[in-house]
Amino acid sequence: MKQRKKKKRGLIILCALLLLMITGVAALVIYLIPYSQYTLDLSLLQPVEEQRPARLYAPDSAGDAPYHFVAEGVPRDMRRQIPVTYEQIPPKLIQAFVAIEDKRFYEHRGVDLRRTLHAAWQYVTRQGNAAFGGSTITQQLIKNLTGDTDRTADRKLKEIFMALDLERKVDKETILTSYLNVINLGGGCYGIGAAADAYFGKTVDALTLGECAALAAITNQPTLYNPRTHPDNNQKRRELILGEMRSQGYITSAEYEEALSQSVILCEEKRESPPMTSWYTEMVMSDVQADLQSRCGYSREQAARLLSGGGLTIETVMDEKLQEILTEYYEEQTNFPVGLHGRPQSGMIIMDPENGKILAVAGAIGKKNAYYLQNYATDTKRPAGSVIKPLGVYAPALKEGLLTWGTVFEDAPAEEKNGRPWPKNADGLYRGRVTVSDSIAHSLNTVAVTVAQRLGVAHAFDFLRNTLHMESLIPPDGGHANDCTLSSVALGQQNGGVTVRELTAAYTVFMSGRFYAPISYSRVLDREGRVLLENKIQGEPVLTAAEADMMTRLLEEVTERGTAAGLYLKEREGVDVAGKTGTTQNNCDRWFVGYTPRLLAGVWMGYDYPMPMDDLKGNPCLGIFDEVMGGCERVYEGKPPKKAFDRHPSVIPVRICPLSGEIATPECYEAMGLLNPPQTGWYEEGTEPKDCCHLHFSFWRDSDPLIAENHG
Repeated sequence: MKQRKKKKRGLIILCALLLLMITGVAALVIYLIPYSQYTLDLSLLQPVEEQRPARLYAPDSAGDAPYHFVAEGVPRDMRRQIPVTYEQIPPKLIQAFVAIEDKRFYEHRGVDLRRTLHAAWQYVTRQGNAAFGGSTITQQLIKNLTGDTDRTADRKLKEIFMALDLERKVDKETILTSYLNVINLGGGCYGIGAAADAYFGKTVDALTLGECAALAAITNQPTLYNPRTHPDNNQKRRELILGEMRSQGYITSAEYEEALSQSVILCEEKRESPPMTSWYTEMVMSDVQADLQSRCGYSREQAARLLSGGGLTIETVMDEKLQEILTEYYEEQTNFPVGLHGRPQSGMIIMDPENGKILAVAGAIGKKNAYYLQNYATDTKRPAGSVIKPLGVYAPALKEGLLTWGTVFEDAPAEEKNGRPWPKNADGLYRGRVTVSDSIAHSLNTVAVTVAQRLGVAHAFDFLRNTLHMESLIPPDGGHANDCTLSSVALGQQNGGVTVRELTAAYTVFMSGRFYAPISYSRVLDREGRVLLENKIQGEPVLTAAEADMMTRLLEEVTERGTAAGLYLKEREGVDVAGKTGTTQNNCDRWFVGYTPRLLAGVWMGYDYPMPMDDLKGNPCLGIFDEVMGGCERVYEGKPPKKAFDRHPSVIPVRICPLSGEIATPECYEAMGLLNPPQTGWYEEGTEPKDCCHLHFSFWRDSDPLIAENHG
């Protein structure tokens, strides 16, 4: 009886264990099912003979196709690579890598179960604090191609299923060839072809057994086992590899001893002069790489690999003539001033204001002689100064109906900070009653702050960052430094700054009322000619055409009688010019963003590490703009004239008094004299002033200004 109960109890326990096991297996299968969908994009396994860097093309003239070849692109993540075929690789080199990295490579189907279980046990027992490890060559290839190096179980499971899938689709030779062409072998070398050349000055088929082992030693930790910088570490691991090759039957004891007795001699380190590269080419390559990641879902590694060997065709929007003018000007250092702290740096970008196409770019002063130097036009972020005022303050306020050309403000401090009036104007003066036109022309800080307060700082910040897409501006995030402040939106004193590129692009809104994102290329085609990326011209409506016209007229006042009155482009070339100057706190940055009916350009100047430029006379950006844009405008000689801005028919002129903003009377002319006579204001029909000046209409009856004011 007792034995029967024991048997029954044992059977129950066994059934429970089996049920638990089945449940566990079922749960595991259910958990793993989603990972089975992960596969490797086989286009990343490009045959060696088909690998070709991206090629850039430009329109034959400013405008549309046909295109012609201009340059071969090099991705920002530069690599030294010399692709090799499977037939070129000596067997001993393959055996060295297999012996140390994956000795059961020819037996497994992508995953080495023993190594994986051991690695998983280590990961679990150390509570996730250990690297998962256990990778086969197939798994290492996937990690190199995808760029996914997270040390997590989730990433490892994806990698495992991708490896199993890959080995069902391609053979071992293809996997080995791809692996040996992409692995990091230190010193900027990716793949055995580049490493053999860099370390030994040889092609791979000429490597000795010891040299094969030396290369295989590097891949475990490229910095630690670099034979040039850590020869002792490389030698120890090289000896380990030779021992593994002997124990696994790849070499005989005699070959082992001979390889140990021979020294590995490195060739003289090659220091090739960097090739001349174009600021424009590098900008395009950076844009395409970023878009491949954000739009197509590629990792940084995949995007760089596609650009370096995927045979892409990139159709740029560069205007070669304008680029040549800009490049020649910036290469001549004597065109730029020298201050007490040396020669400041500068960057400039030229766009088509009617579509946002970047026609030319200069990233720094002097001849460019290396890859991916600091580009002051596209990469550097600096405070914008007063260039921000039309964008963050006056345009949205005009749009909201808070002001017109003749709205009068008091040029006086808005408040006190630390016992001092704030803000101050650049010249230290306060002018009393002024119109919006005067405020913009003379870049009055006081009025910009007042308008921003009426508009609302949050509204101004939203207009800049979300409507005009100035994404370098820092949004409020709960206490950290941000740019949703009066100083940032009204005076241009940002915490991090903005780029010349995004600031200039924001000014496209003043040409037609539409914002155009800045683009450097129109299309990217894969090697089969299929469209991979495309930038369609799609302006975003922001202002009405009449509002844009009025803003342009206001910015023309800057170039005619304001802070940019030193320009002589209009006088010399007969071309209308509108724009805005900018100077930041302590005079550390100088700006000018200006546009003609054909072209829009932004210029910045400042030191690498911000320092005052008080000793530099005036604003050098005006002279740069004048000279470069004068040459660019002459490119269009012989083409249909476009020297005057288009004017909106509903925008009408009205003569106004500069003190009241109302319709000027004869008495205004007599009272104001020649120094500050009535001015022509521009208004959209229906918004113009209706009353005559209440300050001066009775001046002829009583010269006492108090009586005259009372009569108003």
